[in-house]
Amino acid sequence: MHYFVSRGRLLNFVGWTEHDEWNREDWTDRATVARALTAFAGWHEHVRTIIAAAETCFIWALFDRDPLPRWSVGRTTLLGDACHPMYPFMGQGAAMAIEDGAALAACLRTIGDPTEALLRYERLRLPRVTRLQAMSRANKTRFHLRDGPAQQARDAEWAKAGDRSPNALRWLYEYDPGDVEPVTM
Repeated sequence: MHYFVSRGRLLNFVGWTEHDEWNREDWTDRATVARALTAFAGWHEHVRTIIAAAETCFIWALFDRDPLPRWSVGRTTLLGDACHPMYPFMGQGAAMAIEDGAALAACLRTIGDPTEALLRYERLRLPRVTRLQAMSRANKTRFHLRDGPAQQARDAEWAKAGDRSPNALRWLYEYDPGDVEPVTM
């Protein structure tokens, strides 16, 4: 993926490669153009031209976690990546944190007992974000299939809209985090 930034003066390129380990106490690390070119050997000339023109390269670690069974204990709770980190392959990580905040505020506003409000918030949010975590994790593989039969089958399914159609994703985009009544998924 690539797009202009800084009012069109710079081009940001984001590419995906698998690594089995991450051995730094940080989310990012410097990389070299040579390393990036090696990682994208055999790719289209346009991709390699963009990489070769880079002044700086970074690598980012992407992590997710299995869903937590609960987020709240007494009058303390978690929200956002603290309780449901996910890969970026649904584009919903920040949106889920914002929804958490709105749902938490609605629960605290409408339920008098703070402990009960936090439990209600957790019961409302947990199924939704767990579903998105699973979808993001599945898309990690689905979006990065090597050319071949699995990739061709995926592309044929996507050509029919499949699980990416507006109707299939209505549950995601029509959600109201301020509604403290349970929503059927």
